[in-house]
Amino acid sequence: MTDLGHIEFLHPWFLVALLILPLLAWWRNPKGPIPALVVPTLTRRAHLGTPVRRHRGVFSWTWPLIPLACFILALARPRLPRGDTPDPSKGIDIMLTLDFSRSMAETDFRLERKRVSRRAALEVVTEKFIEGRPNDRIGIVCFARTPFLVSPLTLDHSWAVASMKQTDLATGTGIGWAVMAAGNFIRKDSDRSKVMILITDGDNSSGPRASDVVNQLVKDRIKMYSVLIGPEMVTPSLAATHDLNKASRATGGQFFQANDTRSLQGIYNLIDRLEKRELIQKRFVLWRELFPWPLATGALLWLTGWVTSQTIRRRLP
Repeated sequence: MTDLGHIEFLHPWFLVALLILPLLAWWRNPKGPIPALVVPTLTRRAHLGTPVRRHRGVFSWTWPLIPLACFILALARPRLPRGDTPDPSKGIDIMLTLDFSRSMAETDFRLERKRVSRRAALEVVTEKFIEGRPNDRIGIVCFARTPFLVSPLTLDHSWAVASMKQTDLATGTGIGWAVMAAGNFIRKDSDRSKVMILITDGDNSSGPRASDVVNQLVKDRIKMYSVLIGPEMVTPSLAATHDLNKASRATGGQFFQANDTRSLQGIYNLIDRLEKRELIQKRFVLWRELFPWPLATGALLWLTGWVTSQTIRRRLP
C-alpha cells in the first residue's frame, strides 16, 4: 500500500499559485442585481420561458479552476521515494580479521554484569561497530590455525554479522596467515581506502608472524589496527616491541589492548573516529513520479468541461 504521507514535491513553490484560485473564483462569479424589466404582472407571460437563474451556476466557474489546480499540482512534481541506491563512491573498505581459536571460549569477560566468553563480547561490540558504518563495505575473516573467509566485502551488514555468529571455533592461532588472507581479500578493489582490524587473544603459534608479511599491506596501502584482548595486559615495555605493534605501526595503524568488554568497545569507538570521513556526496534515491496523475486528471476534466460547454450547456446567441 502506498504511503501518501511520504509524498515530496520537486518544485514546491508552484503550490503558491493555488492561492490565486479563490481570487479567480470570486472574479468569475461576481454578485450583483440581475437585469430585469418591471411589468405589472407575469400572468400572461408564463409562456415566455423559465425564470432566470440567480447566478450562472457552479459549473460555469468551477470547470476551468479545478483542471487548473490539477495542472499546478503536476508542475510541483509530486513523487514518492522508493529507497536509496548504494553509492559506490562512499565510505571505505574494512576487513575484520577475528581470532576464533578455542581460547576465545574463555569466560573472563563481562557483559551486562554477566560473565561471558571472549567470543560473545567480541561479537556484541563488533556488531555495534558494523551498525555504525552504513556506508562502508565490510568483510570478515576468522582464523584459528588457518584463516577462512566468513563474509566478503559487502554492504549487506546484517548478512555479514549473521555469518560471523554461525562460525565455529577451532584450534591454533595463525596470525600471519590471517593477515595475508585478509589482505588478499581486501586489496582486490583499489579505488577505495582500505582498513584491516585484527583482533586476537594470543600469540602466533602457527605460520609466519604478522610483521613478516606486513610489507604486502604497506605496498597495497592497507592500514592495520591490531587489538590484543584478554585479562592480562602486556606491559608498556613489552608492548613497544610486540609483533602486532610493529606490524600495525608499519602500515600507519595502531596497536591496542583490551582486558574487558568496555575497553574493547572503547577501542572500536576510537578506530571508528579515526576512520570517519566527511563525505559530501549526492544522495541517490529512486523516485516514483506522481505528476502524470494530476496532469491526466486535469486534462480529462478540461476536455469534459469543454465538450459539455459546447453541447449540453451551450449558450445560444
